[in-house]
Amino acid sequence: MKQWNGLLHKEWVQWRVQIIVLVLLMLMGLFIFPTFLKVLTVGEGEFPVFEMAMIISFVAAGACVFVPVIAFATTFNKDMKVPDLWLHSTATTSKLIGVKLFMAAGMGLVYLLVPVVVVATRYLFTPHPEVMFSELLFVGVLLISAVFLMSIQFMVYGFFFIVIDQLLKPLLKGFSLVITLVLFIISARVYGEVTSSSFYERFIKVGRFDLVAIKNTNIEISYDNFMFQNTVLYVGEIAFAIFFTVGILYLAITLFEKRVRL
Repeated sequence: MKQWNGLLHKEWVQWRVQIIVLVLLMLMGLFIFPTFLKVLTVGEGEFPVFEMAMIISFVAAGACVFVPVIAFATTFNKDMKVPDLWLHSTATTSKLIGVKLFMAAGMGLVYLLVPVVVVATRYLFTPHPEVMFSELLFVGVLLISAVFLMSIQFMVYGFFFIVIDQLLKPLLKGFSLVITLVLFIISARVYGEVTSSSFYERFIKVGRFDLVAIKNTNIEISYDNFMFQNTVLYVGEIAFAIFFTVGILYLAITLFEKRVRL
């Protein structure tokens, strides 16, 4: 545990300035921009500041799905420029990679929570908001959970193809990136074919449950109408996604260890 904390502290020292600066910029931007739009529309009727802030925050939260994979790729490629220094450690390869994945996921979660703070603060100081708190909370939890889990998947898949590129680089040099992109496109197509197959529909999409049965998710606001239409989930599909992602992660670490031994 002490070794893990030491590696994590090293990652934090490397990223802390960027994290603090980006969090502050996001807070200022998400707070100021809706108010700025209100100033621009003075005299054109009442401007829905809270609703606009909610829309912008939802968009910002959705964009955070790419944060972990970008953060991981950045720090991984940086350390791979000096592999002898990075890998010259008593820590296992799994631990070295795991710390980077953990840090990248944590960054994604931090940035994802910034829009939540903005919307919650706006809600508290908005007189008579048209959105019920229970509905806003429900939709917020759904959005944050979906984006975060998806970002973890993207990060793991990104790690896998980064490793593929590392394996091909000694053989193909700069052309390895092109081949890796081709392999990514082919794998995405194959994955799409599998998930749309009759076998997947029959044996994977089992254990159906609808989130709408828990809470009505229609949020009526004066600027737009947010509706979660695809709220049906399947236990089998969730289990498949978890096992597939974990399997890809294990395979990526195994291949990376092979790359290190080359």
